[in-house]
Amino acid sequence: MNHKNHSGKISIRTFGGLTVYRNNAPVIISWCSQKARLLLCYLLITSDQWVHHDRLVELLWPGGDQECTARNFKTTLSRLRKSLSGAMNSNPVLCQGNAYRLNFESITCDCSTFRSEAVAGIRLMTRGDGPMARQHLKIAQDLYLAEFLPEEPDDPFIDTARKEMAGLYGTMMEHLAQIYTSEGRSDPLVSHRGITHFPVFLPITRGQTRSSSITLPE
Repeated sequence: MNHKNHSGKISIRTFGGLTVYRNNAPVIISWCSQKARLLLCYLLITSDQWVHHDRLVELLWPGGDQECTARNFKTTLSRLRKSLSGAMNSNPVLCQGNAYRLNFESITCDCSTFRSEAVAGIRLMTRGDGPMARQHLKIAQDLYLAEFLPEEPDDPFIDTARKEMAGLYGTMMEHLAQIYTSEGRSDPLVSHRGITHFPVFLPITRGQTRSSSITLPE
């Protein structure tokens, strides 16, 4: 009898497109529904925060009938768990009363790590600790490979998160530029004027991306 290997921690990448990995190898996810995929995206954005059922329902079905959307949410949550069942054997979504969050004992995500490392680096810079700040900022820089979830350009909640992360990226890169200047070195990705370009993945179809480069205005 064949047994699927569900061991190993799941990592999810969001910069450049949603991709699920197990043991550093990509896993093909057969999404049971687009709403299930969106629910995962929303929970990735809210990271380790508990999000109330009503908030998630409003994001998925804005202005929908309360009784109908409550049933729909239950179905969507079940479909999300089923979609990820081929990649992991633990429950990906935890529930506490009427609140939900991802199970970060079994899942890691680049956007969550990016935010925590970028914020830590910026705080250290404000305290004057450039060497320690540099370590955190470099980790964040390496994670931000492209736009956040570019395959979802029209979702307001995701678009807000995308803009917030882009703004955080710009701020942390300015701090990195200050550090490099103080060290008397130049780096191909940063200068005293900040970023001039960075890679962006342009979606071909859902689940497929291609790499390009976009130059930002001076």
